[in-house]
Amino acid sequence: MKSIGNWMTISAIGVVLLTACFEPPVYSIIPKIEFDKIIFKDIANTSDPDSLILSLRFKDGDGDLGIDPAETGPPFNDKYYLRFNDGSYVTYKTKRTNPNFDTLPAFVKPYNCISWEIKPVNSTVDTFYIQLNQNHYNIFVDFYVKNSDGSFKEFDWQKEFSYPNCGIPFDGRFPILSKDLRSKTPLDGTLRYGMASTGFLILFSIKTLKLKATIQDRMFHKSDTISTPEFTLLSIKKSG
Repeated sequence: MKSIGNWMTISAIGVVLLTACFEPPVYSIIPKIEFDKIIFKDIANTSDPDSLILSLRFKDGDGDLGIDPAETGPPFNDKYYLRFNDGSYVTYKTKRTNPNFDTLPAFVKPYNCISWEIKPVNSTVDTFYIQLNQNHYNIFVDFYVKNSDGSFKEFDWQKEFSYPNCGIPFDGRFPILSKDLRSKTPLDGTLRYGMASTGFLILFSIKTLKLKATIQDRMFHKSDTISTPEFTLLSIKKSG
């Protein structure tokens, strides 16, 4: 499965006081989401990836939803590098030579992706210990596959494949929704989150699935986690 990614469209409503006769709704500052719908777009006879599109209805009391694509520094950076007090980095050499660090994970799957990063430094290449920052994302999606006994088991992407984004292929970002974050305006609307892959039919075919999804605001308040109804790709298929 070589092609994987996600995309997002948003319909958001800023709720304002229109006249003295109306009061804006009062929502919790903790985001609230509800399942809206899910569809599968099979892009037949092309090399383009298929799409699984999840729509969520949302409400948020202070409108602080979204991360700008340019926000790549703390607290929305993708990873942290562990350093010593003198500012030097913890590397794989540290693990091998310093007994205080021998409990760090080995450079094996999946830790070669989620705990270590190989990168050039000056004229050499080194392996640095990293910790992934979940706050880099603001929407989190997990896939579950139905077993023969009727129970569901989470699909482990990292176990099945090695992805550049370290086993969380369908967590992602949606952009800032409010025109003015300082206004703290209540928001409600719909998020339409598209997940693209050439492997959906190969992996899941006629299997029964469900998704679980959560969103997070800029203050790291997490919404409730919603589950989709059970579905097969065929049952939610829409020609693309």
